[in-house]
Amino acid sequence: MGSRYGWERARVIVLEIIIQSCRSTTLANKGIANMPKISIIVPVYNVEKYIQRCIDSILAQTFTDYELILVDDGSPDRCGEICDDYAKKENRIVVIHKKNGGVSAARNAGLDVARGEYLGFIDGDDYIAHDMYEKLLQACIENNADIATCGRYNVYENKITPRFSFEGSLIWSSKEAIESLLARDNIGSSVCDKLFNRKLFEKIRFPVEQYYEDIIIMPQLLFVANKIVHIGESKYYYNRRPDSFTKETFTVKRMHLLDAYQEVLGFVVEKHPDLKPNAQGLYFNKLLFLMRIMQASEIKGQFRNEYNSVRRLILRNTWFIISNKYLGNRNKIKMLLYATNTYNLFHRIRICTKRLRIT
Repeated sequence: MGSRYGWERARVIVLEIIIQSCRSTTLANKGIANMPKISIIVPVYNVEKYIQRCIDSILAQTFTDYELILVDDGSPDRCGEICDDYAKKENRIVVIHKKNGGVSAARNAGLDVARGEYLGFIDGDDYIAHDMYEKLLQACIENNADIATCGRYNVYENKITPRFSFEGSLIWSSKEAIESLLARDNIGSSVCDKLFNRKLFEKIRFPVEQYYEDIIIMPQLLFVANKIVHIGESKYYYNRRPDSFTKETFTVKRMHLLDAYQEVLGFVVEKHPDLKPNAQGLYFNKLLFLMRIMQASEIKGQFRNEYNSVRRLILRNTWFIISNKYLGNRNKIKMLLYATNTYNLFHRIRICTKRLRIT
């Protein structure tokens, strides 16, 4: 009886081994068993006009060991169909179709299925240089860095301008990178012009239902990174669309910018208290930015509550603004003129003075 039971048990074990072997073979045939070096995540929403250019720039990469995860975030146009068409032709492409939840939710959906050792992010209306990921991965490996970043090109309708690019390269420690980020010195908050070791995302996800998600998450990623390297060159093409949310016009959504930088300030104070003045300087600069675009848009009457809210923040922090060494004297004067509703008068006086000098 025992011998018979042992034989049956052995037969079951053999069958399990065969089944597992078949499963592994099937996965390998689908290209799933071989883990890609890089997972590239692209949230896709309402970018039918641009998505093919974006995908084509990724497929043209000189580095080819990657998977491309296209997350159709409930796009109302043909984006989902276009993504599916590409996936039929290219086995490195994975398409996720989901209910609309915003950029953060789409990126998080991509993170949940990503298998790469490194992670990259691209916005669906942008595109990249053919060697961007080859350069960034090489920088990570050669410098044993958790993050590699590059400069970018701001692409306007009639011109292209470089940003965060320079001759040579830079290597930062975690704290040095955060300090540079707060100063906007050769590094910005966008995740799109960077390559990340996936271990950085073990306990970090993009904040859902919040605007300016990159601003919030970038200090957290820099904090857990061992080292950050900048390759110096611009490799990412950031499309400055006329209808883009990031264009310099005021909407109520702009007020969420203050929430994002308030989170950055709180995080920096907790992790690096000595960098508090740096973070405050950045926060005050954003207050000035909001006041400036409010003035330029001449919408004080339409958004009076928001306008007065920013004014009160400036007046409440007058001493910190005056004493902050990371906020230039010119900006300090502008902020106080805006807050006291005397900027327009000062501006008119300055123009009149210039005219008198000319005559």
